[in-house]
Amino acid sequence: MFPKQLLKLVLVLIPVLVTLLPAVAQEGLPPLPGELILGDLGAPRGLAFDANGNLLVAVAGTGGESSFTMSGPEGENAVNAGLSGRIISIAPDGTASDRIVGLPSYAFPMETGGVYRIIPNGDSLWLLFSGNGSGNTGAYWADSVVEYDAETLVVKNVINLNGFEAANDPDGNGYDTNVADIAWDEDGTLYIVDAGGNDLLSWTAESGLQLVHAWPDNPVPTSIEIAENGDMYIGFLGTGMVPGAARIEHWSGSELVETFSGLSTVSDILLDGDTLYAVQLVIFTDAGPGPGSVVTITADGAAPVAEGLIAPFGIARGPDDALYVTFGTIAFAPGMTGGVVRLDM
Repeated sequence: MFPKQLLKLVLVLIPVLVTLLPAVAQEGLPPLPGELILGDLGAPRGLAFDANGNLLVAVAGTGGESSFTMSGPEGENAVNAGLSGRIISIAPDGTASDRIVGLPSYAFPMETGGVYRIIPNGDSLWLLFSGNGSGNTGAYWADSVVEYDAETLVVKNVINLNGFEAANDPDGNGYDTNVADIAWDEDGTLYIVDAGGNDLLSWTAESGLQLVHAWPDNPVPTSIEIAENGDMYIGFLGTGMVPGAARIEHWSGSELVETFSGLSTVSDILLDGDTLYAVQLVIFTDAGPGPGSVVTITADGAAPVAEGLIAPFGIARGPDDALYVTFGTIAFAPGMTGGVVRLDM
């Protein structure tokens, strides 16, 4: 589930984006840059390519038939829960099939909590499940990183962030955890960004979870990439819902080398050689918040790659050198769905 800050963003966006909904309802999908690869997905989130060229997409789902009320940062929320979360595999020929099914899905009025990312690494698939940002279900699997055997789907490791956050509260802002992204260094150490806890953690089977860095100003880290030289790039949703609040930090060891600032609601980043891409979930302008975009980032600022995407979230580079991006990760109208778009570079 998204961090609490994003729920406040949703409330801000509704009056503005509702002007787009007649077109969405009429056409079924918003006007899209690039090529639609797969549509009619309920809350698509992270995506990544495996070694065989299959595109794996984490789909949080549409909830289910179980209804209840859950307390959250904005008060009581009606929830429809079910097992509609899944991992979809899109083959190089475009054929889509389910890879993992029956994942818990919590549908709130404007967003869905559940599976967040799927990331292949070696002979494993790593699934991120985020679940406490808008109200604690009490589910023991919430806010976990789960390692599957890629062939058999046997669970090999479960890393749950709740206990670490409850015991340590690294950012000093009270208990809150939303696992957001992971990456590995050349030694095999796993790094985890926690959007709710505002921290970067490391994990090995021998040492468990260890704190690397915390941000007490509540900037909501959402994404991480590790360069070949070991440098880290971390994207942030931003402190407060104001124009230019989002940023990307470049770290070398324990030193902050540079900050790319002035961005809007960064939900994902991609380091492709020397090129740094960012997905902006929403763009703030003088007229208010509007559709998001994909941009390249340099010291000179952000340059657009694709604009006019409603609620884009994840980004991946394909074997064909195109960029693949999920969109419609938040539903701004009942029944609004999302999908995956291909951007030919």
